[in-house]
Amino acid sequence: MMRFTSTLALAASLTLLSVCAQAAAPSNWPAGARDNFVKDCTSAASQNVDVKTAKEHCECGANKINAELSTAEIKDLMTNQNASPQLKNKAVAAISSCKVVKKK
Repeated sequence: MMRFTSTLALAASLTLLSVCAQAAAPSNWPAGARDNFVKDCTSAASQNVDVKTAKEHCECGANKINAELSTAEIKDLMTNQNASPQLKNKAVAAISSCKVVKKK
């Protein structure tokens, strides 16, 4: 029993460390762009799912974009209607793991 408790405590500590490391990761989003992305995304996605699910999906997408795209790429994507197809595909690939289940 003692060994299980120690293992559980270690796992919890590692999880907390991982969460803290992710929270401390620098943002590639230009000032205000992430909030605007999440707001606009949530507004569009909430037409198909409830607002809470939409926001979770959009937060996931923002995090994935932050992890996969540079600040310059994010800025280009958010401000340029004619961003390159390669950049658009890179963004779509980044957020593809953020699944959402449509409401019926």
